Amino acid sequence: MVSQPEPALRLRVRDAARQLIEQFGQQPRIAMLLGTGHASISARLDGKVLLHRQNLPGGMLLAEESHLIGGSLEGVPVVVGDPPLAPYEGYGALDVTFPVRVLQAMGVELLVLTAGAASLSRHLEPGGIAIVEDHLNFTGLHPLQGKQILELGPRFPDMSEPYPRKWRKVARDVAAEAGFPCFEGVFAGVPGPSLPTRAEYRFLKQAGADLVGMSLVPEVLAAVHCGLDVLALVGVTQLVRLDSSQPTDIEEMLDAADLAAPRMASLLNGIVASVKR
Repeated sequence: MVSQPEPALRLRVRDAARQLIEQFGQQPRIAMLLGTGHASISARLDGKVLLHRQNLPGGMLLAEESHLIGGSLEGVPVVVGDPPLAPYEGYGALDVTFPVRVLQAMGVELLVLTAGAASLSRHLEPGGIAIVEDHLNFTGLHPLQGKQILELGPRFPDMSEPYPRKWRKVARDVAAEAGFPCFEGVFAGVPGPSLPTRAEYRFLKQAGADLVGMSLVPEVLAAVHCGLDVLALVGVTQLVRLDSSQPTDIEEMLDAADLAAPRMASLLNGIVASVKR
């Protein structure tokens, strides 16, 4: 079900982009919507302009008490914010992906997304960082359903390489320079908010998933549709043992996310710095 009229969507995207450029005073080259590493990166920005949720253009749906920050990192104009609201909170695919389209209309060239996810691979341990190389969409959502708006992108966008290998290589190289491992994996997007069952985890692993989470996929689909390069990085929150029925410890997941955050911030800083080279 389309949550907003399609003709209005194009106009709202354009108007929101114009407002944000005026408020920030510059066009960003890189946008980062971050689930992990957010606080550290925000603190490193020069010439910061902070916009609280109530001051954002209509449709820029971010979490409660969240904000969007414009500034420069390593001399590169960027915009940093929390990830869009999750579909399991009752929002439709068009609402969740509206910020992505606005960022593209602002002139952003690269969208960096970060999130937490469970690992189905022993190579990807809690507290580690993974680079998403491809995804499986089990969310039940697709932001391109409905009437086509040609100005926003093609009817049938190619998804053979949604995560360009050039940016994945940059992330691997930066991680190597920083001295920590950063493996690639396939991300399975699930709807949530309940965690998958053991049977569902087994199915996802057999389907080819290395990582499982409740975000990223709708935003990536919209980004590819409107011509944005995407780099998705995951902080591993738990290692799922398919042969165990032990309940998931949410506190341990949060601890793992905290452990991943400094590495994520270092990685993000290095990726932005690579743009100047």
